[in-house]
Amino acid sequence: MAKLWVSQSKGCWVDLFEGPGFTGRRLRLFGPADYVNLRVAPEEWPDQAMSVVAGPGAFVQCFEELNFEASVVWLVPNQRVANVAELPTGEELDSIRLFDRPPFASEPGYESYAGWHAVPPEPP
Repeated sequence: MAKLWVSQSKGCWVDLFEGPGFTGRRLRLFGPADYVNLRVAPEEWPDQAMSVVAGPGAFVQCFEELNFEASVVWLVPNQRVANVAELPTGEELDSIRLFDRPPFASEPGYESYAGWHAVPPEPP
């Protein structure tokens, strides 16, 4: 008999809300996973999510379009952004990558993570 294994998220998720201040409908995306162009919402959803909550085990790397090499912004576990428009970036966030751990120094986007979250540089 075949078995289909389902893993648990262990807190690696991000909630997207229709309105600012965590209002309106919520869409939960589970990770670890890549969400390219955020083509995940039902048709009746608006074009943009206005507020975001990172799960207790989620490191959320946000990008513009398909550029997975250059991070625009990082969200860390339990971070809440009541109004996405107030993030300190002029870029539109079109794709996200959900990790269940912080990035390694050798991975693309680490410099951005370290800059956003004041990670001390690694010794040479």
